[in-house]
Amino acid sequence: MPPLKNKGLREREIARFRWAMLGPGLLVLFIINLIPILDTIYTSLFDYYLPMPQDKVFVGLSNYINLFKEPRFLQSCLRTLLFMLMVVSAETLLGFAIALALTSNAFGTKALRGVLILPIMLTPIATAFMWRIMYSPTLGILNYFLELLNIPPQKWIYGANQALPSVAVVVAWCKTPFMVMVFYTGLLSVSDDVLEAARIDGANGWNILWRIKLPLIKPVFFVAILFQTIDTAKEFDFTQILTRGGPGSATESLSIFTYLNSFGFLKMGYGSASAIILSAFIFMLAIFIIKAGGIDFDK
Repeated sequence: MPPLKNKGLREREIARFRWAMLGPGLLVLFIINLIPILDTIYTSLFDYYLPMPQDKVFVGLSNYINLFKEPRFLQSCLRTLLFMLMVVSAETLLGFAIALALTSNAFGTKALRGVLILPIMLTPIATAFMWRIMYSPTLGILNYFLELLNIPPQKWIYGANQALPSVAVVVAWCKTPFMVMVFYTGLLSVSDDVLEAARIDGANGWNILWRIKLPLIKPVFFVAILFQTIDTAKEFDFTQILTRGGPGSATESLSIFTYLNSFGFLKMGYGSASAIILSAFIFMLAIFIIKAGGIDFDK
């Protein structure tokens, strides 16, 4: 057995080696992540109109105060929450149901696994344009099938009341396979011995699901919800391509609101403040889900 002094020296050398290996990567992460965040916070404290940088004026927290006084901003916050609830709920329910079906080894599940990967393989731009054509009130295939069923054609993304749910359907369709893979992996990790013991004790399929499988995969369940909640809260690509926040402001989420103020109206200070609020909103959501799910990343 080596002396404790030599053992401690070896551990310090290993620690220094780890930091030496991590150093370049951490430096790159610092440059591409932390510095832009600090610059955005700094810009949010100014009244900064991009075409007139010489008139840049320090206003402190005025941009943040004005945002919370603006009805359009408050509506975009509520719209983001509603959109997130629709998408994450659909992804979670569909993802878990499909994952359960895949673990049943029923006929056709192997082919289904391959089909489920397709939405992930497609780029967001290709997916959004494909659905935009399908949503066309006159040429879209969705209204064609509705006509066959003698159902009146719908406006989909072109209707103020239907636009937000229509975009939510596209995002859920594209991101549900991720949930399926996570839940499927979690269900496969449940020991067959535990399930067999439960069956011997007289537990039926419903009891096994609620009392054994779900408690055992709870950390995986909430980690998947955490990732998808963060991704949905900042979703921009699909909404921008499908509706550009319209019709009117029917699909204007916080990310679209931030984009319009920063790169549409060129109010960089105002847009930066909106971006910081969006980041804080996502951070609070993440903390809430971590606490509610009892997620421990150290384990």
